[in-house]
Amino acid sequence: MTTSTVDFLTDMQERISELFDIDSISKIDTIIQELQGYGINNEENLDDAYSGCYRDEETFCEDLLSDVYAEQIEAMPVFLQTAIDWEMVWHQSMKYDFFSVYFGGEYYFFRRDF
Repeated sequence: MTTSTVDFLTDMQERISELFDIDSISKIDTIIQELQGYGINNEENLDDAYSGCYRDEETFCEDLLSDVYAEQIEAMPVFLQTAIDWEMVWHQSMKYDFFSVYFGGEYYFFRRDF
């Protein structure tokens, strides 16, 4: 963003601009409106809820749950580890604890319980 544009941004607009790497005020405001629908009304809520940027829901689930349940997953036989349907995990379980905002070909994930 140019310096003159940054001078006029609210804290929330500036944080969205950084997080989503965009400089269009209208796109920033569209994302802010979407986030407000989930109760994210300021940059503190945004930072508390933000959980990462991924290419899809499956990758997000696999990454998160592989970190949280590393020992349990590693204890499973390989044929079971490779049979996990991460897309199904998103739709059956994770989408109730997280939501995503799709922008620029990527999904930005946020916790619902921030």
